[in-house]
Amino acid sequence: MTAGTPAGQQSREGSHCNCAIETGRNCVQAGYLIIETHADRAGLVRLAVRADPPDPAPSSPVQPRVRHVTRFDDSEAAMMHAHELLKRRLIDPDSHLYRTGIELAIAAIESLDLRHRPVYLDVDLSAETKARVAALTMRFRRRRALKNTIFQALGYIAVAILLFNLLVFSFA
Repeated sequence: MTAGTPAGQQSREGSHCNCAIETGRNCVQAGYLIIETHADRAGLVRLAVRADPPDPAPSSPVQPRVRHVTRFDDSEAAMMHAHELLKRRLIDPDSHLYRTGIELAIAAIESLDLRHRPVYLDVDLSAETKARVAALTMRFRRRRALKNTIFQALGYIAVAILLFNLLVFSFA
């Protein structure tokens, strides 16, 4: 526990907390998962996590443009799951820069099974782009449901084999 932190309270230093180590409890921090693009980097998106919502209007053309903001109850887990969906498109792990379209990045975030609330979607996105985001989101969700079904079926098969072995070989 850090100095000045009362007993039983979680300590938060910087953007990461040590409360899981200090108290033995999980450290969940609500925050905002942000998708940014930059005019100089066409075809690239950057994912960022912030504790406070960003201002979507850039103050200058050289600053990154906020395209999508979603509030998550556990922002670090959201970033991890979004990275898992986009990992093959990763260019720079330090700055969380991905070579992908804005539609795929938004769909990956919107498809996460974590509790979240969309806060901002760029008003300049066309209706066609929004429809593509909805289709990609459904694709991500269907793919995850298929994987869950396959693993559940494998679990049932494993239990059946174990029961078969127990019943057949225990009486032999």
